[in-house]
Amino acid sequence: MQNILKTIGKHIQPIVYTLLILTASGFYVYTLGYSTNWAYIVSETRASQFYLASQTANRVLSQVGFIGVILLLLLVFTASFTRKKFYLSNIVLSVLSSIILLVSAVLTLYYNSVLEPMYRNISPLEVPEHLYQIRRTVKNYIVFEFGNLYAILMIVVSITVVVFLVYKVRAQRERAQLIQKAVTSYGNH
Repeated sequence: MQNILKTIGKHIQPIVYTLLILTASGFYVYTLGYSTNWAYIVSETRASQFYLASQTANRVLSQVGFIGVILLLLLVFTASFTRKKFYLSNIVLSVLSSIILLVSAVLTLYYNSVLEPMYRNISPLEVPEHLYQIRRTVKNYIVFEFGNLYAILMIVVSITVVVFLVYKVRAQRERAQLIQKAVTSYGNH
């Protein structure tokens, strides 16, 4: 057990940043397919209020997700995954990535809480069942359920990044102080 914890401790930085990149890029992929199930079907019917609301949500979520992907690329370019010493750029990009992930989660939970009841309330008179059959799909709510669970994961990863960042900055400060003490004590001899 101690060996496992030691191994995890040694590789915590790449683990945290791999989780960040997988979660943020996964969110962007989620936004790309957000309204795929209902977009064509609902747009051809009298449920246009839901369609317009879902398109607005999809646009906002995908824009925030895209910003997250750009931040991730910057994190990769600044070597945040492997850099032993963090510079201001690593810290700022990590904080911004964590904030974007948190904002993505909150927006997902908000839009899903608004859109799911709207989608559930679309009647067969507004969207006939045969339209789902023509598109070879069924009316389902998986995108909302998955999005809500994924939002929880994004919150956990966002908090994990912040906790790691605090740990990293503290460890760097302690290391710098130890080096300073060693240099001072060496100079006094």
